Amino acid sequence: MDKHIILTILSSCILTVLGLGPPFPGDDFIRIKELPPAAVIARNSGGLTLSCSMAGSPTPSVAWFKDGVHLAGTQDNPGGLGETWARLNLPCITEEDAGIYECRGEANGHQTTTSTKVDVIGHTHSGCIPRNRGGSAPKITGWYSTVMITSGLSVKLSCSVNDDAGKVNVVWKDAMGKEVKESDTVALHGHDLYINGVDWSHMGRFTCTAQNGFGVDMISTFLYPLAPAFSDLSNMV
Repeated sequence: MDKHIILTILSSCILTVLGLGPPFPGDDFIRIKELPPAAVIARNSGGLTLSCSMAGSPTPSVAWFKDGVHLAGTQDNPGGLGETWARLNLPCITEEDAGIYECRGEANGHQTTTSTKVDVIGHTHSGCIPRNRGGSAPKITGWYSTVMITSGLSVKLSCSVNDDAGKVNVVWKDAMGKEVKESDTVALHGHDLYINGVDWSHMGRFTCTAQNGFGVDMISTFLYPLAPAFSDLSNMV
C-alpha cells in the first residue's frame, strides 16, 4: 500500500481515537481581531478601559504601551495558534493620561500595531482616589482566549493582573469546573498555569479568577489539542 495512503489512514485513526483537531499546516502570521477606537475623549477623574486582541501563529504576545512603556498585557508567546487579549484600565484619569496608546502584537518576529488617541477634558473632582494609592479591585490585563497547541507539547496559559491591585488570590479551574492543582504535568507560577504534555484530556475551557478584598475579575481560555504534524506521523510508520 502507498505510504501516503497509510499515513492518511493513520492520522485519521489518531484523530478519532484521541479526539484531536487536525494539524495546522499554515505559515506564521499575526492580525488584529478586536480593534480599539482610534480616538477617545475621557473625562477628568473618570475611568477608561481600552481593549484589543490579535490572532496569530504562534499565539502572539499583545500589550498596551504609552511613550514606549509597557502598561498592560502579555509578554510571552505560548506557541501553537490562538488569540490574545490585552486590556488597559485607567481609573481616576488626569490630564497626564492624555496621549497616544499603542496596542502591539508580536508572533515569531511578525509585528503589528494599532493606536488610540486619548484626550482628557473637564476638571478634577473630589472622591477620585489616585492610582497606586490605596487598594483596588484586580483587573486581568492579559490572557489568551484560545490556544490550539500540538498534542505532546507544553503550554503556558497567562492571567496577567494589574500591579496596583496588591495581594491577589488567583484560582484556575478546568473545563469541569474543578480547581486546578499542581501535579507532575501541571504547575502554577505566579498567576500563570503551565501544562506539560498537552493531550485530549486537557481540551476545554480553563478559567482564571483573580480576587482580593476590593473585588473580583475572571477570564477564560479555550485549550484545543491538535494532532501531530503529518511529518511527525511518518516516523511512526
